[in-house]
Amino acid sequence: MPTIEKFANLQTDKKWDVFIAHASEDKDSFVRPLAVSLNRLGVDVWYDEFSLRLGDNLSRSIDHGLAKSRFGIVVISPNFIGKAWPARELGGLVSREIDQGRVIIPIWHGVTRNQVLDFSPTLADKLPLRTEDYTTAEDVSIQVLREIRPDLYEKHPRSELERLASGEALKDLQRELDRAKETLTEYQCPYCGSPLAERLGAPADPNGEHTGLREIFECGFQSFDGFIERPCPSDPKFPRFAGYELKFHHNVSETHYPWFCLAFPKTDMARRLSLLTSYGRTKDEAEQQLRREYERHAAKYNA
Repeated sequence: MPTIEKFANLQTDKKWDVFIAHASEDKDSFVRPLAVSLNRLGVDVWYDEFSLRLGDNLSRSIDHGLAKSRFGIVVISPNFIGKAWPARELGGLVSREIDQGRVIIPIWHGVTRNQVLDFSPTLADKLPLRTEDYTTAEDVSIQVLREIRPDLYEKHPRSELERLASGEALKDLQRELDRAKETLTEYQCPYCGSPLAERLGAPADPNGEHTGLREIFECGFQSFDGFIERPCPSDPKFPRFAGYELKFHHNVSETHYPWFCLAFPKTDMARRLSLLTSYGRTKDEAEQQLRREYERHAAKYNA
């Protein structure tokens, strides 16, 4: 198990492809769909709703995200221009761009060039992505992908990128998993999920004119054409030990194990779980052997 120090180091070493600086008022209309689409495309995104956890130091976490991200998306909107906190994030990105070269990817969201120029001549000088030129945030995310992760952009045709960004590819995968799960269910115990051990045809009548399907699962569950021949230990109706009447016999001619114990079922489910006759040197020992026999059958399946 990793120590707290190791976990902290893992967090410190974490790096992202891109940081998103934005105003919170723009989350619902654009920023969240953009971040989700980038994530679906395989981009590692620092976005507050993805990256911040309860108890995090907000200022320190944002500074860390800025420092450890290769690029910074700045969603410039009227809301962004009017706030001091996003401007602080922008300052960090501008400082990095001065030191390291091209880092900032500006996205103009409902603003004009004059508004951006008044706010930041540095940003106004950079070629932006304008949300008005695209139909959806998914379309913008594909253009961003082309800039920050050309390896992923070139890996898929445009149609596949659109399916990934919109979540359709994920939905298709989920549908395939659901179909596979349905198929797998056919080979699992309906009570505990243990795998099918044996499936075979067997006579369904004394004359052998009709056959049925017997299924035996690793948990012990056994059925014949839907009829439970032996219950699964996870079945809520699995018989309790009290569902058997115990009868004892003492064989005076037997020297080693003169006592034997028989279990007579008192319920319908108990009749479907036969317990072997148990032997012992004493009456109590014979009963304990029978109890162990029951517990062996009653043990729940563990994968």
